[in-house]
Amino acid sequence: MKMTAITADLPRATPASRGTDPAIILTMLDEIKRHDLELHSLLVWQDGALITTAYWAPYSLARPHMMHSVTKSFTSMAVGLAVSDGLLSVDDAVLQFFPDYAGPVDDNLRAMKVRHLLTMTSGHGRGISGGSWRRVLSSWVDDFLRQPSPHNPGDVFVYDSAASYMLSAIVQQVTGRMIADYLSERIFLPMGMSANMTWDTGTDGVNTGGNGLSCTSEDMLKLGILHLQGGEWQGRQLLPRPWVQAATGMQIRDVVLGVFTGDHYLGPDEVGDGQKVSRREGYGYQWWRGPHNSFSANGLFGQYCIVLPDENAVVAFTGGLEDSDRRVHQLIYDVLRPALGKGGGTPESAEKLEARLAGLRLENFADNPFSSDKVPCGTWLVEPNEQGIKSIALAPDNNELSVILRDAEGEHQMRAGCGFYVETVTTIPGARLHHSYQPAGGLRVLASARLLENDGVGAVLEMDWIFVETAFRDTVRLRFADDVMTLSRRVNVNSSELKLPDIKGRLLEQHAREKQHG
Repeated sequence: MKMTAITADLPRATPASRGTDPAIILTMLDEIKRHDLELHSLLVWQDGALITTAYWAPYSLARPHMMHSVTKSFTSMAVGLAVSDGLLSVDDAVLQFFPDYAGPVDDNLRAMKVRHLLTMTSGHGRGISGGSWRRVLSSWVDDFLRQPSPHNPGDVFVYDSAASYMLSAIVQQVTGRMIADYLSERIFLPMGMSANMTWDTGTDGVNTGGNGLSCTSEDMLKLGILHLQGGEWQGRQLLPRPWVQAATGMQIRDVVLGVFTGDHYLGPDEVGDGQKVSRREGYGYQWWRGPHNSFSANGLFGQYCIVLPDENAVVAFTGGLEDSDRRVHQLIYDVLRPALGKGGGTPESAEKLEARLAGLRLENFADNPFSSDKVPCGTWLVEPNEQGIKSIALAPDNNELSVILRDAEGEHQMRAGCGFYVETVTTIPGARLHHSYQPAGGLRVLASARLLENDGVGAVLEMDWIFVETAFRDTVRLRFADDVMTLSRRVNVNSSELKLPDIKGRLLEQHAREKQHG
């Protein structure tokens, strides 16, 4: 669902005006480039102003970005508001909100409270990922309540997006409103968050509390600023200060994140010998505790909002990063944090930073335009394949290429520029490479193509598909040889496979001739 708000820009200032050397920001950008870390945005707020605004084109200030589990910290606000409104308590039993549930109930399920959902200590033995639940068509509420609960609630931390979904469902039960609407009136509108925020809905007509929120990087930054300021925004107490203190405080200490299988997080009882687990300093109410008295909202594939109370600063970034990659965090904690407010800097470093920020862009295919007449075009009938694709067509269109895939759902199209990027919205299927995301309305994509040198086997067309409101970037190669086309497709990041099996097709005219003579 789409939310409506009025965008209000944050105050801007130079790093030096807040006592921070611009050279430190340059050092961070140098390290990000040197290690080939795919960031889409990096925002630094300090002492009341935004001192660094970095976007790697084609990502930009106005574009929303899929935030994954950063969503959980937004959901926490909705629970806090409902508690402050007297509609529920963190010590309420979960089952009392779902009187129509007719499944099995054991002692641990009876003992499960809202507090346990907030702290990821529900008693479940494993955590459910949004990528898994997006393939479930039955009630997600029922599915959660039917999960085995081998632990006493409150005893064992098991990271679980399904617990956050249940929080969303509970708030909807007691308010009669989806949490997106509830938060829009109470938080988003007063804070001037962007008008193009969206929030996915689960099978029960409930906003997906653990994931599914898309917003701008500044919206995410504002979330952190609000909590740094104890729930206060421009003189108004939007969120009760005691709730903010509880939500961002240390509720669970020294947590083990477990092992992510792509579908779910293994609980401590399921982790095998030799499997690497991630440890964190602690957990609050849908907020992570971090080093140096920090707390953060964390999302898969490099979506983070890190709050540094001791430095009166917030750092937000988006990207397409492997979940285990902590190098950006190290730069924030070890390079940026110690330099905040410590002085230094020259006019030259300030000018250099300004120029660097203006020229940031992802590595791309936009340097060598060519004629679409050079591309083999036509329709290829595809061999039976597990992706369900029946045919692939390429058609020239004024130095652009129309790419058309057909499957059981119908026809899916997009356009790619020949050496330059073209923006479209496409329904071309890609859920297997995109953490099970396949929005019905499609995804916004910028696509460019280039011709690679013939390697002796056949001509190769390579396309770059940047799904510019997500972490995902696909590389698609079409190899043409003797009327046979081979398509390969891979992605930069995913919770499971990074490459789909190749599929082959035969040019329609050749297929017709073979059928005629066969």
